[in-house]
Amino acid sequence: MACIGGISTAYASSVTYSNVLDDLKKDSTFSAEYYPTVEGDNSLQVIQIAESEDKELFVYVYQPSGQAKDLRACSINISLTSRESIKFNNYTLTYLNSNGTLYKYLVDGLIVSESETRYYTITSIYRAFDSNMDEEVGGDNEITEVPYNVEKEYCFTLINNKPYVRVLDIETIEITDKFVGFVRYPDGFHFYYKSCDSHFVAFNTNKDIDRLIEADVYYTSESVWQNWTAFFGTKYDFGENESNVVTVKYDEKGSNEGGFLTPTYVWNRIQTVDEFLSEVTDMKTVYCGAVIDVKVGYVIDDAALTELKSKTWVLRFLETDYVQYQNMSSIDDYYMSVGNVSILRLMFETDGVTYNLGVIDNKQTGSGDPINDPIVEVETKEPEWWVILIIVLLIIIILAVIFPPVLNVVLLVLRILLKGLLLLLRGVVFIISAPFRLLAKAIANRKKQ
Repeated sequence: MACIGGISTAYASSVTYSNVLDDLKKDSTFSAEYYPTVEGDNSLQVIQIAESEDKELFVYVYQPSGQAKDLRACSINISLTSRESIKFNNYTLTYLNSNGTLYKYLVDGLIVSESETRYYTITSIYRAFDSNMDEEVGGDNEITEVPYNVEKEYCFTLINNKPYVRVLDIETIEITDKFVGFVRYPDGFHFYYKSCDSHFVAFNTNKDIDRLIEADVYYTSESVWQNWTAFFGTKYDFGENESNVVTVKYDEKGSNEGGFLTPTYVWNRIQTVDEFLSEVTDMKTVYCGAVIDVKVGYVIDDAALTELKSKTWVLRFLETDYVQYQNMSSIDDYYMSVGNVSILRLMFETDGVTYNLGVIDNKQTGSGDPINDPIVEVETKEPEWWVILIIVLLIIIILAVIFPPVLNVVLLVLRILLKGLLLLLRGVVFIISAPFRLLAKAIANRKKQ
């Protein structure tokens, strides 16, 4: 599998770079004997970085599998700040040359600063996923790149006007397992089908987290136009693949539009898995009438639910549109394909102490289908008498308009009912007034006597 994503810049193939072994031998303490071939060890181990006069940055990597595997590093996570104020980017790497187990790479798109003191805080380096060496994940997810720990802060500066490099170990936090996907929410009534896709990553870590405050998430995005016609089948048109890094915070919220017969959902960018499941499956009333109430909610598919229940935290890092146009002969879908998701940094609180750490995490892509399916609940009510009367009248009017003879029958029935009602009223009046008439007659007879 090819390497995907990262910040990159094209370089002319005519540029000639020095050999990795010649570079490393400039250090008098270096010996190639320290870097033997180890069969079955497919790791990448960063042993040094160096700046060039052309403001380029090189990475020197010990790869124990050597030329037999001839692996290639894909990308690297670097913060150009010290460990106290880390802000990572994922940079692609260009392979330059190798000698035995030692490999030299160029960091694409990174231009060395003019500052006297320069930091390169590195958490991890990646290679492409290989199903022959690496374990796959479930939940219809796919790992695209595998990380190896670096966990170093390199500081380039001058001491007594002489170049000096200081290297320190840094603390990191590791993502032990994760699940990438998205939830689709319909966005109300339009003359076309429009929805909001809420993209998320659910995960566990190797450290306890009491409260998750902030996170940086890397992902790639690519617009997709999908056209289906009865005669030509399905064809695709893809936009430019872009690399993105977004920061999400605990007090930020996302939402969909909602509209006629579709509820509006609002969610926290950072959630526990329980909060996420509760919000997604919550039934919301979209219509409340005299005869029926209508509620809309979602059910999560079994595979996704199994994956989610084993995770602790959820980052809802992005919303994109899904639009579908339909006619008699074709269907057009427009949406954003999101993948290669990797968490770069986590700020969290544990036992009252706040940590801001770089993250060791793979790049992982979820399914192209949403994890949820809509469900509708219709609850009938015992209608009031006036509701029944209105419904009957509406039915009569509709039938009379559609079938004019019905109007004559309706008028005849109404005339009969009206006459009957008048006779009934006369009878009721006669019965009610009878005692009064008898009393009046008795009083009149007594007066005569």
